[in-house]
Amino acid sequence: MRIMRVQKVNDYMIRIFISFTELADRDISMTDLFQRSSKTEQLFWELIAQAREEVEFNLDQPFWIQATVASNDEFVITVMKQEIIGELQIPGKEKARKKSPKSRILERVYVFEDFEDLLSGIKNLPGFRQLDSALFEFEGLFYLSLKKMGAGKKKQLAEAMLVEYGEICELTRDFLLEHGKLIIGEQAVQILNTSFNKPPSA
Repeated sequence: MRIMRVQKVNDYMIRIFISFTELADRDISMTDLFQRSSKTEQLFWELIAQAREEVEFNLDQPFWIQATVASNDEFVITVMKQEIIGELQIPGKEKARKKSPKSRILERVYVFEDFEDLLSGIKNLPGFRQLDSALFEFEGLFYLSLKKMGAGKKKQLAEAMLVEYGEICELTRDFLLEHGKLIIGEQAVQILNTSFNKPPSA
């Protein structure tokens, strides 16, 4: 039974879109999805089998999953292969590949499907005194790398705003520098807001 559509982002990431109606037909609720019930486990592997057939996506290694609401009537599951990302991050640079977990935590990379979503996501971000931000394009998507966001409620608020329009992902700035296209290398948030998110003049 075909109940969804698959978008292949690249060789190691896909998005699976499912309507809430289709979920209801299978007696699966949002709670079931997040609690990994037996019904959702069965559904997930059926979806992966369909993805393998339709877009040749073989899930034969550890993977990362993120489930979010895409619209008022659609749910999206993002599936990303973890080992391939680790291998591709910085080819030939063994020292950089051995970054400590702490250094990874200090960076957040958000992916946006289009430029308007990116602008909406950063429009009302709180100010960070030392924010280090860079913007990349990779395979038709926009990636915003953020460092030095600090901690506390201000950071939590910023993260909530960003995931409203985009998704956090496992790619790193080093990977994007190696494989993507650098659009703005420094102060990306400030430059974009100044250029495109100016408040209307009185």
